[in-house]
Amino acid sequence: MTRRAALFALVLAAAAPAAAATYESGRWLADLEEIKTVIAERAPNLDWSIAERGLDLPALAHETAEALREAGSEAIARQVLRDFVGRFGDGHMSLVFPDEVSEETLPWGTASICRGLGYEEETRPAGLPFERIGGRAIETPDSAVFPIHVLDLPAGKLGVLRIPSFYEWGYYQFCPQAVAEVGLPEDGECNEECGAAIGQKAAELLTMAVARQIERLKAEGVAALAVDITQNGGGSLWLDPVARMLTPVKLKAPRLAFTRTEGWRQTFADNLGLIDGDLANPSLSTEDRATLEAARAATQTAMDEAAKGCDRSGLWVGQATHCSLLGPAMFYATGTLDYAPPGAFASLAAAPALFFSALYLYQEGLWQGPLYVLMDEGSASAAEHFASILKDNGAATLIGEPTFGAGCGWMSSGEQTVTLGGTGAELYMPDCVWVRADGENEVAGVEPDILVPWRFYDAPLQKVRRLEGVLKALDFAAPPPGARPAARSGP
Repeated sequence: MTRRAALFALVLAAAAPAAAATYESGRWLADLEEIKTVIAERAPNLDWSIAERGLDLPALAHETAEALREAGSEAIARQVLRDFVGRFGDGHMSLVFPDEVSEETLPWGTASICRGLGYEEETRPAGLPFERIGGRAIETPDSAVFPIHVLDLPAGKLGVLRIPSFYEWGYYQFCPQAVAEVGLPEDGECNEECGAAIGQKAAELLTMAVARQIERLKAEGVAALAVDITQNGGGSLWLDPVARMLTPVKLKAPRLAFTRTEGWRQTFADNLGLIDGDLANPSLSTEDRATLEAARAATQTAMDEAAKGCDRSGLWVGQATHCSLLGPAMFYATGTLDYAPPGAFASLAAAPALFFSALYLYQEGLWQGPLYVLMDEGSASAAEHFASILKDNGAATLIGEPTFGAGCGWMSSGEQTVTLGGTGAELYMPDCVWVRADGENEVAGVEPDILVPWRFYDAPLQKVRRLEGVLKALDFAAPPPGARPAARSGP
């Protein structure tokens, strides 16, 4: 046993129940081999993990296998595998074991529809307690979801909008209202069309709640706006229309690199079907036709790229590979286009393939003034993307500490989990990379423009007190730090 494996086992043994005499390492070792195969075939950030984190894959695999053989109990073996996955520093790679998942069965009705569509009562973390530094809480019907405060600072009034999560399905309360407006299907079957209508209406209601809070802060006469995304663990691409409401800047989305996997091949095939359906419309405008034809050519090229094989299994035995799991970054986080105005392509079925935010109703530039983003080590995934898109377009100043580092999660259809044969655990593996304007992988996290000296064990009160000095020194008239070069428009 290596020194690292021995220490690891000792630490875990101190916290775990007594080793079970019936422990057998075979199925855990089989899971390790399966995880290694999936990582080599599908992990989009593997090269980044090796280069930036200095991973020695053969040594890591050997140490993990040895630790599994010596684990002595399933509790320790489970943690050994989790530690192995965690070593890659990819916030979207994780293991979930069967006894950690609960299934809920509900009778037919609004609740079963909403649960079936994935809506849940997400536990959303509280924001920074601005009232403890003199901030005035503004109570509105939407404040229970998106709290707002006003702070009187030397530079003027600062409005603070709290967005605790970008996971739109975690705001369950908007789904029943959407069902009420769309209506329950008479036959008791909420099919794909029904689900899409409810989802779109719920997203509209959610976005309108944010818009109302922005308008209320404007009515309070604030001179600048700060968006609090501390401890915001991410969510969906709903972040994109929210960001666009907060600035008059025509935000250009970052590049997207896709994995050469079946999920992406299916996504590109589905998008080609939507594009071809629109192109078959004889009354299509000349402009829309040109956009769709360019998108079709790019999507076909991408599908061909996704079909190219890439055997990277030799990495686990120290062999060099001469191919990339990632296809070229020819698309954007929003689709084939990096920007489109609200309401664009409303008549096209392929609208989300061209510009994904076309699925949402929002008002661009609802806020026109100085903008700040408050972020911390708990700001992850979609929250990091929110910060980076505003930063890279020169639309906001970022305040706080470096973010978690999760990057892009899942943007293709299907193939999102692998059920391991040994334990039945589900392995979650992301399928994309967001490439920032300077070429950096977003999985590296986002650096603030103004660093706040927060400590790991700081309580919320301590954090807001440390932030107070930074806020009092702000000059609302100062422009955001210079933007990085804007991404090129088009496919």
